[in-house]
Formats: sequence, C-alpha cells, structure tokens
Amino acid sequence: MLDTPRSQPPQLGLSVTDRLISTVLELSFDQLPSEVMERTKELVLDQLGVAIYGSTLEWSKMVRAVADAEKAAGTSSVYGGAKVTARNAALVNGTAGHAMELDDTHDESLTHPGAVIIPAALAVAELTGASGRDFLTAVIAGYEVQCRIGAAISSRLVRRGFHPTAQLGVFGAAAAALRLMRLSRRQTIWAFGLAGSMASGIMKFTQDPEGTMVKRLHAGMAAERGLLAAQLAAKDFTGPRDVIEGNYGYASTLVEQDDLSRITLDLGTKFEVSNISVKLYPCCRMFHALIEAIAKCRARSNLSSDQIELIEAFGPDNMINGHLERRPRSTMSAQYSLPYTVAVAALADPSQPASFGDSMMVRADLLELADKVTGTADAELQALFPRKCPARVRFHLKDGTVIEETVLDSRSTPANPITRSDIEAKFHSVTRDIISMRAQSDIKAAVFALEDAPDLAKLGDLLRFR
Repeated sequence: MLDTPRSQPPQLGLSVTDRLISTVLELSFDQLPSEVMERTKELVLDQLGVAIYGSTLEWSKMVRAVADAEKAAGTSSVYGGAKVTARNAALVNGTAGHAMELDDTHDESLTHPGAVIIPAALAVAELTGASGRDFLTAVIAGYEVQCRIGAAISSRLVRRGFHPTAQLGVFGAAAAALRLMRLSRRQTIWAFGLAGSMASGIMKFTQDPEGTMVKRLHAGMAAERGLLAAQLAAKDFTGPRDVIEGNYGYASTLVEQDDLSRITLDLGTKFEVSNISVKLYPCCRMFHALIEAIAKCRARSNLSSDQIELIEAFGPDNMINGHLERRPRSTMSAQYSLPYTVAVAALADPSQPASFGDSMMVRADLLELADKVTGTADAELQALFPRKCPARVRFHLKDGTVIEETVLDSRSTPANPITRSDIEAKFHSVTRDIISMRAQSDIKAAVFALEDAPDLAKLGDLLRFR
C-alpha cells in the first residue's frame, strides 16, 4: 500500500461504517498519489480486456439477451453492444468481467473487485456525464470499501458458504455509484444500509460441476444491486445506519464477527488498489502459486505423464477443500478442480482459457494424470493465508526421483508485481480475436488518459464495438 502526501488524523468517536463513509465522501483526486492513480488505470484496462473477452462467452450472452429483451434504450454502454439502462449495463458488463476467471483479485478479502466496481462506475459515469477524474476516484473508493470489509470478514464468509465477491461487491459498487451521483452524507448512510440487505450469493456453485454458470452472474448481480442502492438512496429511500457493525449488523449476522479493526486500518492514508493481484491464469486464484511451482518443476525436468507416479499438492485449506473434483463437467468446474488444473499445468498451457474448455476436459492424458493428484492442507502455508495464496508441489517419478517446489507469491501479486507492459500484453492477448489492433490501441490510450477526459463518452463509444 502507498502513502498519501499527508496522513489524516483518526476520526475518533465514529462507527466503522461512519468512518468508511467519511473516506468515500472526502476522497479527493488531487490528494491521491500518482502511483495510486496509475495503478487504478492499469486495473481498469485489465478489467476491460477481460470483460471484452468474457462478453463473447455463452453465459455472458445469456445475461445480455435478458437485458436486450427489455428493449429499453439508455445511457450506458454494453461491451460489444448498444446503450442500455445503467443498471442493465452494470449487470451485463459485470457478468462479462467475471466470465472466465481472469479478473483481478484482492487476496486478503478473497474478492474480485474490478469485475464489480468498474462496470458499475462506468455505467454511472456515462449516466451522469462524470469526468475521467471523477470516475477514477469513484473506482478507488469502491475498492476501498469492498476490499476493507472483505479483509475483515471474508475468511469467515467462505466458511459459512457465502461468496465474498457477490456479498461484498454490492458495497463496493454502491460506494462507486454514490460518489459519481454526488449523494449527501445522509443519503450515503442510506445507500450503505440498503446494500447490506441486498448483499447475497452462496458458494454452492463449488459443489455442482454442472450448475456453475451462476458464479459468473455474481459480479454482475453485485454491480447492479449496488447501483440500485445508490439510486434509491438518491430518492431518499432510507436504510439503517451503522449497517456493518452492531446487533443485526452485516458482520455479526453473517459471520458473528466483532473485530472490524482491519476495515479502518490506515484508512485514508493507504489504498487497497495497491494490494491487487492481476490474474494470469483463467482458474481459481488459489491455484496460481501451485501452477508456478509446477512450472519450476518442469524447468528442472522434462516431465511426461508416463514418468509420473504421484503428484502431491499442498496449500491452505481454501486451496484444497471443495476443489478435488477429478472429472469436471463444465468450464467452471474445470477452473475450480485442483487435480485437473495440476494436470493442465504439467502437460499443457494453464494461461490459455481454451485449456479449461470442453475439448480439453476429455483429453485422456489430462484425466489420467488428474487421477494421480492428491491435495493436502498444510499448516505452514495456511498460516500465510489470506495475505498470501501459497502452494507447494511434490512430483514422485516412477524411477524414485522426487521433485519439489514451493511458491509463496505467484507473479502479478503485490509482493511479486508485473509491469504495465505485462498488463498491456494481457489486454492484447485476450482481445486480439475480438477487436482490431486499432481498437485495442484506442481503448488503451483512452484509459491511460482518463485523468484528462471531460467525460467517458469516447471510451464508451470504443467499448460498443460491433
């Protein structure tokens, strides 16, 4: 996390919710460090690229078809489509942004903030005619809210069966939307109160290898609900104050959590956009260090499936539990299958979305190797979670050789960052078969010049490609 030019004194006597609201309302573009702003633009570009790719997938097209059926013209752009209502744009684009497990991750909160907050902010910015500076500031505010609440409670949320991105995204989207709508403090309190009742989303998708499209919807759903909370509050529709803490508050009701100090830690002086991991592999975030540990083993030995007797994978509980499906029956279940992902990492290219597609899921060599994979929760690695998502892999070869590697921080995490050029390369890679090189360059230029944009009309036009 990065320091601002000057620290703000703590706001004594205010509740956790009130302090978070004060930060959302008082955040100023001119006081934000340039490093924070540049990082935010990189995250916007990354999310747009991922969502452009995601907009072409079956489940995204289904959600878009439902929105198109309303035949309601609007103000906000759908990627690869037309202008629709702001809430429909947030729903469709948020679903597309979470459609292929390539969207950014805040590891400590176990959430994907970009797929929720950026579509919501873009939809409202087009609706209100907000400037690029206002849009970027709203995005940062959304990341602050979603990531900080999640960092305090998400581990318990998952244990209770709640999906953090869906649950907490509504708060992040509401924060971004209300900033752009210029809500008053009283209306902001109501928007947060409404968001607490709108938060939803369960982890059941991890248990059904066929009924897994719903996870794609979780980001779009949170983006749309957060926007609705802000719109209702703008009309003076009331919600309860101090919604996060206290009796029947969000934290105590869902996870019986009283210690919320992480939410306000360095609040207003350090920013969560600096703690974001950009995903390089289209699968569960928990597997990324494991994939890179396997790559290190492959670099040491030219492994082939007939050489391998056993592969042991070690990691935090969240990497193992619920992830041992050996015969995935959908892209989603393949992306969440530890044995299948290990096989892909050992024998194929885990950076390619096609590696988790239908044709690969039936490859005999991958399935044979998946049957040789075990998963074990490791106390040493568990102690590092969720600030890190570490992993260890151990290959046992038929000739008795054992090859082992451990990775604590995969590439593109805050501790092991990638460059802007790497992010641009990912953007070009995921969009190259969908939009022209000229369109790629124009979108990239528009994003990196957002602080000088009087509004988001130009970017919106570029995103409505046909």
